[in-house]
Amino acid sequence: MTKPMHMNMTEITRLMRSGQLSEVTQMIQSHLGSSAPAGLATNSALPSMPAEALGTLAGMKGMTGLPSMPSQGFEALAGLKGLAGRQGLPGQGRGDMILPEGAQWLWKTHQAAGFSREFRMYVPASLQEGADPAGLILLLHGCTQDPDDFARGTGILEAAEQHRVLVIAPAQPSQANMNRCWNWFEPRHTAAQGGEAAFLTDLTRTIGHEFAIPPDCRFAMGLSAGGAMAVTLGSVFPEDFGAVGCHSGLPNGAASDMGSAFAAMSRGGSDQGKGVGCRLFVLHGSADRTVAPANGQAVLQQSLRVQPGLQRRAAAAKLEGRNVQVTRYRDADAGLRIESWVVDGLGHAWSGGSSEGSHTASGPSATNAMMRFFLTPGRAAGQDTVN
Repeated sequence: MTKPMHMNMTEITRLMRSGQLSEVTQMIQSHLGSSAPAGLATNSALPSMPAEALGTLAGMKGMTGLPSMPSQGFEALAGLKGLAGRQGLPGQGRGDMILPEGAQWLWKTHQAAGFSREFRMYVPASLQEGADPAGLILLLHGCTQDPDDFARGTGILEAAEQHRVLVIAPAQPSQANMNRCWNWFEPRHTAAQGGEAAFLTDLTRTIGHEFAIPPDCRFAMGLSAGGAMAVTLGSVFPEDFGAVGCHSGLPNGAASDMGSAFAAMSRGGSDQGKGVGCRLFVLHGSADRTVAPANGQAVLQQSLRVQPGLQRRAAAAKLEGRNVQVTRYRDADAGLRIESWVVDGLGHAWSGGSSEGSHTASGPSATNAMMRFFLTPGRAAGQDTVN
């Protein structure tokens, strides 16, 4: 069981105001425990506190059942998060998106489950000719990101145009989380009713009904906190999604409070929660020091318990200069149910993404891999080549 964190927020605030950010980082990290994920330094030269971890902590203000923390401590942490995660981010604050003639990248508002959220919706130009959409993707950004930034980084609009897929990209406001993280670590937001997961599912249902897109052609994909929320959607609402894609995320039920959120990110969350019941694509970098690679394996293992009896096939590949371990799981009809990629040397960034967005890195395109997985569920046995 994770021990509660008892931090001296007064001292943290004092250090913040005096500009001693490295001391603040070390104080916070000391509360993660003495054990660390493989490959991390354990001596006094502690690595920098990951921006996402700071976002998780800063976003906890107002939660019940947590150790008492002065509000100024959270404001101070929010300031540190800004320094750690926002300076020099490519893709932040850029101009309008460049779209094909006839395409639409709209702002809309949706209300459900007690929430009202703005979201972006991409309607491909290829649909203007009367063609039916091939699918619907719910795009879930990571901490500090927004729909435009994440769309630029993933290149999802180009892929959606090519495949005639609608995209809806909700924006997490700072009022819901100081650093715009989806609240994957709060049980009330991962429940079947009344939280963010319920809201996101209702949004997907609504747009799906509007465009006559059946549930098996509705998909969710996300990075980090967005990846964790995608896993939750596939676990709690498997009948509403044909597949979900998790990039650098965490398993469902990995955390229930601040202490367990930090522990899950740094050492790997428990795989004992309910796993994804629909089709699943999971990708994690072997060099991720923000969300430990063990989390990708936990997502896989909890889903295999929900979907037993699948036949496993693994292969190693060299893609875009990186070694990739690809594992696929098929049902008795040769239908591809689960696909897992471990990308060697990849950190906490979208693989194969564009530098026009934040948190991207070179490597095989996660966007193309997920799109192919989403839209081709019945690839016959013998077509397991990786490309």
